[in-house]
Amino acid sequence: MELSLETISSNLSSQLDELEILQAMFPDPKELEVDFCNVVDVRDWLENSSGDKANNLPSLIDFSLHLTFNGKSVETVITLPTEYPSMSLPEVYTRSDHLSRLQQASLNSRLQQYLDQETILEEPCLTGVISWLQENCETYFEQHDLEPEKQIDKSLKNTKFSRLWIYSHHLYSKIKRKDILDLASEFCLTGFSMPGKPGVICVEGVAQNCADWWSLVRHWNWKKINVKIQEDKDTEDVDGERLFDKFEEIGTVKNTGRDYHMDMGEFYRYLESHNCAWMFKELFGIEKS
Repeated sequence: MELSLETISSNLSSQLDELEILQAMFPDPKELEVDFCNVVDVRDWLENSSGDKANNLPSLIDFSLHLTFNGKSVETVITLPTEYPSMSLPEVYTRSDHLSRLQQASLNSRLQQYLDQETILEEPCLTGVISWLQENCETYFEQHDLEPEKQIDKSLKNTKFSRLWIYSHHLYSKIKRKDILDLASEFCLTGFSMPGKPGVICVEGVAQNCADWWSLVRHWNWKKINVKIQEDKDTEDVDGERLFDKFEEIGTVKNTGRDYHMDMGEFYRYLESHNCAWMFKELFGIEKS
């Protein structure tokens, strides 16, 4: 469902009002880091009464909040889609160097449950989200990590190969995008991440590493994300099965009309150059002419 310009304007005005409240709550710029270029972009768009506003939507408002619990810091990255708050929730992602990967995944999963079950669509919810974090984060630091971190299988011989093609409703968050890159490197995976709306991710490598990577990423806060296609093969040479020689983020998020899109022609050519152009139809349900 497309949003009217009136609804978009109302959403963006509400977002600016919420941000002002948060700035009053956290006046220290070390606590609340805001991309003010995006804020100015939104204000200019709201004040502009001429031109093709529908095809020139402003950048998304995003910011990071740093909370500290007994000297241990937690970073929460918040991105506000154009549809928030009238039709969607904010995108919220929390991480900390003081939490294990499993604890971090559990925290984000519970945070998403709070967003889905305790917030009311059309009503601003950021102060409630922050209150939830302040009340619940500390319990994760108090937990003892009884299970050791799972060893990552770096062997490439006599094993099973997997390739996951993952489709997300959208992928905007700069921190989430960076963590996708970092985790892929940590698990010795190759492939790509294409941000925007929709977001597409492909990871390939040792099957167990793909499964472990996915078990972490899928518990982050997503509006919708799923594995569209999984390819598996028994092999004695995982590297010989790879279509990609590294993991990278491709393309540039472009604002076209009411949504944020990638250049689909550019994406098709990228798939074609890696001998997997057939996936274009699988992902989007259309043939590329």
